[in-house]
Amino acid sequence: MPGIFGTNALLQTDLNLLLQIIAFLILLIGYGYKRKGKFKIHGSIMGTAVILHALSFLLVMGPSFFGSFEFFTTETYNLGVQTTLLHAVTGAITLILGIGIVAAWALQPSDTAACSRRKRIMDVTILLWLASLIFGTTTYFIFYL
Repeated sequence: MPGIFGTNALLQTDLNLLLQIIAFLILLIGYGYKRKGKFKIHGSIMGTAVILHALSFLLVMGPSFFGSFEFFTTETYNLGVQTTLLHAVTGAITLILGIGIVAAWALQPSDTAACSRRKRIMDVTILLWLASLIFGTTTYFIFYL
């Protein structure tokens, strides 16, 4: 089934790109609540973004990547493959860190001191998430435009 952006991408690819952009926007909204000191809302919103990211990986990106693994390992000179690999690495690290951070918060949601101690890792996670989104969007443009 053709995509929604008028490219040769599949519909699921276009929807996944939209979902990733929405998840990052949700992440930014959650960051705004943290800056306002509304940590419970911040944690819930960040959890939502991580769940969306995980679902996107499980349903679309993971199967696509592993289904094309031979292409990604034999065509390493290809710019699209290179950006895909950068996207995959930054995205995987982001997903692991995000799940860990949200799980730690979920176990002790009222312990803001513990959250404060994880501030730097949270900042790194947001930056890696942005890098992953940039590499993923670049990969989309390379392969589908």
